Amino acid sequence: MIPATLWQRRDGLPPVRHHDAHIEIGRPLAIGEGVLLLRLPLPFALNHINVYLLEEADGWTVVDCGLDTAAAREIWESVLRSAILGRRPVRQIVVTHHHPDHIGLAGWLATRCRAPVRMTAGELTVAGRYADPKRDVVAERTPLWHEHGLPRPLAAELLDRMPRYAVQVHPLPERVDPIDTGRVLRLGGRIWHPIVRRGHAPEHLSLLSDDGLLMIGGDQVLPKITPNIAVWPGGDADPLRSYLRSLASFEAIDEKTLLLPSHKQPLWGVASRVEEIRAHHEDRLDAVMTVCTEPMTGYDLLTSLFGRPLRHEEVGFGLGEAIAHLNFLESEGLMRSELGPDGRRRFARLGDGSPS
Repeated sequence: MIPATLWQRRDGLPPVRHHDAHIEIGRPLAIGEGVLLLRLPLPFALNHINVYLLEEADGWTVVDCGLDTAAAREIWESVLRSAILGRRPVRQIVVTHHHPDHIGLAGWLATRCRAPVRMTAGELTVAGRYADPKRDVVAERTPLWHEHGLPRPLAAELLDRMPRYAVQVHPLPERVDPIDTGRVLRLGGRIWHPIVRRGHAPEHLSLLSDDGLLMIGGDQVLPKITPNIAVWPGGDADPLRSYLRSLASFEAIDEKTLLLPSHKQPLWGVASRVEEIRAHHEDRLDAVMTVCTEPMTGYDLLTSLFGRPLRHEEVGFGLGEAIAHLNFLESEGLMRSELGPDGRRRFARLGDGSPS
């Protein structure tokens, strides 16, 4: 199902090993020399994010910041005053990508600590577009939702329930420093090589230490779960292809490299985790092909794709992911789609339609 150009299957890789650290919300944990992991709460089914503090000679670099909530601010205030930071200041803030749980408190921390914010230019562009007070990016999704089969009452509920970007993201400072992704970064006494890839976000930043012992992965490679790979208005129409292509940058990561992810436990065995993620998407593609015995919309396929009914804002994210898988299959010549007179797009298998 996934072509060899995107997946050269490999056997015999060492298994993934998860770090056994006990991580508590709000309690900084030393996870490497000069590296603290801070887990912040999220008010979602995925109830936390891991952010990182890198020790500098005269302070700290923060990588990702958490969602702008009272609970997360309270934790940051406590940490910034704590002895574990030696009461030394935050010197800079690096953001891996524009999603609210990563960038949400960057502007607040920048003001609170008088520290600059740094991120890739592509992510800054999207963040600015989403934060534009003249736009409602959730409302802009409703034509896409309608095209792919979301019932109008459910679309109206989603429009009401889905949180707006400006509610979750504190305004950024007027100046944000774009990261030169062609050059190494010097953070926390280490040299880091930027790995900028697409699929989950347009210019997602991961960082690999020069000695190969640490990788700050952001959301690009996650333990246990996979990042949301979805079609959004004005974005990548084939994000699953972009994401699968991006994984080639991580398959050669050494088994001794400790992945510091944005969610769940740190792990060793990035290359093995990449194989698991590819297999996961192959299974989802296979499930779509199996169930699509007659023309169906993306919404029709949600339960088959996710194995359970989706609730509330899960429907919006899930539908975007369903469209991504359908668009991938169509681009591979395994499906075709047509827009019907009712304005709904339905996908049908081509040929005998047999899944791999």
